[in-house]
Amino acid sequence: MAPITKLPKKTKPFAEEDLKAEELSSSSMSGSESNMGSDSKQYARVNRVVLDKDSDEYKKRRERNNLAVKKSRNKSKVRTQQTLDRVNQLKQENEMLETKIKILTKELNFLKDLFLAHAGTAHNGQLPEVDMNF
Repeated sequence: MAPITKLPKKTKPFAEEDLKAEELSSSSMSGSESNMGSDSKQYARVNRVVLDKDSDEYKKRRERNNLAVKKSRNKSKVRTQQTLDRVNQLKQENEMLETKIKILTKELNFLKDLFLAHAGTAHNGQLPEVDMNF
């Protein structure tokens, strides 16, 4: 069995200052220059462009983001409302089942008493009192 060796911890490929410098230099390059080689996947965050808040592209992105947030919040509200509706439905169903249990329990007790009364008359002629209200 081979001895276990510890691998060195991975370090970040760039410090934040290097990333900012890379952003500036990559934004000045043409599209084909900045995407050359296999390093483009490793440094995908570098290609993020900082937009001016007054630019049309920034406004479009903000508008799309605002719509996405609004859609997400509405979807969340709908899910919450559906959950509350389901909870209320299950509460009502539970109450109905509890009522049914009470009725069936009373009916069972009545039938037990009736059976015992019938068994008592068949053997020794004594009738226990039977509660007919349920």
